[in-house]
Amino acid sequence: MFSGMEELIGKLKQHGIKFEELVALETFGRGGNWHTTSYADKVKSLEVWEIDEKWKNELQKNLPNAKIKIQDSVRIIYDNDNLERFSFVVIDNPQMLYGPLLDNLEPVYCEHFEVLKNIDKILASEGIIVFNVNLKPFDYDKWQSWKKRREIFYGNTDTSNLGLDFSLKFYKTFFENINFEVLFYTYVRRITPNPIETLYYFAYHLRKKDS
Repeated sequence: MFSGMEELIGKLKQHGIKFEELVALETFGRGGNWHTTSYADKVKSLEVWEIDEKWKNELQKNLPNAKIKIQDSVRIIYDNDNLERFSFVVIDNPQMLYGPLLDNLEPVYCEHFEVLKNIDKILASEGIIVFNVNLKPFDYDKWQSWKKRREIFYGNTDTSNLGLDFSLKFYKTFFENINFEVLFYTYVRRITPNPIETLYYFAYHLRKKDS
């Protein structure tokens, strides 16, 4: 499958990350064969969340040793304060808007924004977080609601072309502002069927600051 996760794993190992010690969570599992199989047999344990029941059998087939939970990942994080903590959290977030509809009929969730704002609920005191960043969305002008949500999240910048350096620094500051120390960060460009896309895996090694 198209991914780039293997390259990212290699970069994390170069930074000294020992995958055999990681307690992993995949928050948007789908069928598990997109990239989760790339690290499933490398980590200490794996839990996978997926909202759609139709993927359950495929998840169990592709990830036989994982704990599978069919649930709305974002809602679970929002609604609970005593969740298990994980040292490797992968947010293979959808692009654009998704999830339940608001009163204006727009989906409530956008990319990884809601999960990152609550990452302290599921990330261990020290751990790795991996998520998708779309630097230059394809056909962006067609999706004004998505554009508006990105502008709110990223602030005063051109969200149609974020720039790699800007984005890496943006997330470093974002995590520092929610009381995490950034030990290191790295990235790889995702391999996708559309060569025009500029979708990246961003990975940040975080440690919770003392209160």
